[in-house]
Amino acid sequence: MTNTFKLVRWCAFAWCVVCAAVVLGITAHQATLFLPIAYHRPYIIFALVVSCLTILLFVLLSLRSQPRIDIVVITILCILWLALASYTADRVGHIDCENLAGQTKPTKSGGTTSSVAWCREMKTIMAFSFFTFGFLLIAIIILIALAAKAHSRGYMDAWNGSVSNLGWFGEYPGPGHHDHPMVYPGVTGQSVPYPGNVVYQQPGHDVVIENGHVRQVPTGVHY
Repeated sequence: MTNTFKLVRWCAFAWCVVCAAVVLGITAHQATLFLPIAYHRPYIIFALVVSCLTILLFVLLSLRSQPRIDIVVITILCILWLALASYTADRVGHIDCENLAGQTKPTKSGGTTSSVAWCREMKTIMAFSFFTFGFLLIAIIILIALAAKAHSRGYMDAWNGSVSNLGWFGEYPGPGHHDHPMVYPGVTGQSVPYPGNVVYQQPGHDVVIENGHVRQVPTGVHY
């Protein structure tokens, strides 16, 4: 079976890394122009930290993670991107860049740079920051919904197992990601394994878990 959730997760991570790389590139360019000028220093350092941290954490999460770890990390990043977006909006949100035509800003080398170009770069950072915040917020909601769905379907490792074992909507969780319930046929009373801690009870049978195995015996039989 195809692992739709794994593919969606990788695409979402890749998109967030691209957005962070765009912000990192613009901020690095501003750093070469303005650092260590006092007015620009706090903002540039904060933007560099947020974008670099985003890239690093998503690379680490893509290697191995658990749903609960994904949720905590993405929530922290979501807050940081909202803070960056608000910080940027506080600086240029009320400014029409075209009204800055002909104005310049001093650089660290003693020269000047176009205020319009600086303003447009800031507006770009603001747009990417708000978009990344919204994107991460949606990702958190979807991840919580998938983990809760998996847990309700009997996958006990939904929160602390491998995040790759979560099924997408319409898929059943656990290794393999079936699009239908996994049934373990066998002779009545025979001991059968239950991979992923998912047990689907056969009609007219009771489930007995014993020493890491499950036995299904007819209802009413003493055991």
